[in-house]
Amino acid sequence: MNRFSRQRGAVLIVSLIILLVLTMIGVSGARSVMMGERMTFASRDAKVALEVAESMARQGEAYIDGIADISGFGTTGWLRTAGDGPDDIFADATWTDTNSQEWDVGMKGADGSTNLKGRIYIEMAGLASDDSNATDVDLSTGNTGLEFEDTRVFKIVTRGQGIGGTERVIVTLYGRAM
Repeated sequence: MNRFSRQRGAVLIVSLIILLVLTMIGVSGARSVMMGERMTFASRDAKVALEVAESMARQGEAYIDGIADISGFGTTGWLRTAGDGPDDIFADATWTDTNSQEWDVGMKGADGSTNLKGRIYIEMAGLASDDSNATDVDLSTGNTGLEFEDTRVFKIVTRGQGIGGTERVIVTLYGRAM
């Protein structure tokens, strides 16, 4: 009987140590799950921002296809003549109403009700002309490809923003015979 009374405290201490180890394992697992959720949200947010920017670029191409002349392009605003675009596409001032325009992209936010928006500006980039070398033409196809109109090239710069604030900027070149 004397032997059992001395060991009652040891069982309690061993039980508390095992409980402490199990608690630390549980906390570590919970932290791993939280980190995984944060990484998943950041990845999703970056993809949404990229999709918004790409959608804005397609809308910019449609806008260019719809213009009759280039008289609306100037040194200020969101339609710029060659060389007159903002210097730093990552600067906050580039994406204000002074230098760009905000458009809906037709995508819904995470809440399902808010339309996502992106920003765009378009700068003329110059002309692409027919500079083919006649000796490089393959006549076996019946199409020489030597005659086409000069193509006006536009630089479309778009910025998409994800739900969590992640931003993606896309610069594309788009040509149209005018």
